[in-house]
Amino acid sequence: MNAMPPPSSTPTPSTPPAQPPSATGDPDAATAAPSRLVLSSRPGVDASDGVWWPRTADLATEVPLLDVAVQERVNARIARIGYERAHWSDAPGRIRTSLGITHLGWFEHSRYPDHVLLSLSDYQRLVLTVLLPDSDEVAANAALESASD
Repeated sequence: MNAMPPPSSTPTPSTPPAQPPSATGDPDAATAAPSRLVLSSRPGVDASDGVWWPRTADLATEVPLLDVAVQERVNARIARIGYERAHWSDAPGRIRTSLGITHLGWFEHSRYPDHVLLSLSDYQRLVLTVLLPDSDEVAANAALESASD
């Protein structure tokens, strides 16, 4: 049997685990680095309702920023996001954002691996084309501009 070491008589300083600013639930932190998101002026008409260019492949960092950006544009938060795992770091099943909890679901294989599916709090659905974080800036900005047409 493994015995636990006796408690130390001197307290050791403890530091909380580092969290991205957007995951803390602080609305000011979540908007410090706004999400690069452009939504179509005609959602539901084309195959994609907009373009999203995340800064990292870490959904725990990116989803809170995206949630705030979506709320600002359509007045509804992200209740659930579906994504293909290949382009993302491992992510939890749910993420607390400054607006609430967003559930995440992944697909091993998808017909459209460069898209994410958003189910919103008002029952709308949005399909976003995702640009890889390391995309060429000129090409990515052109894609963001074309999404607003």
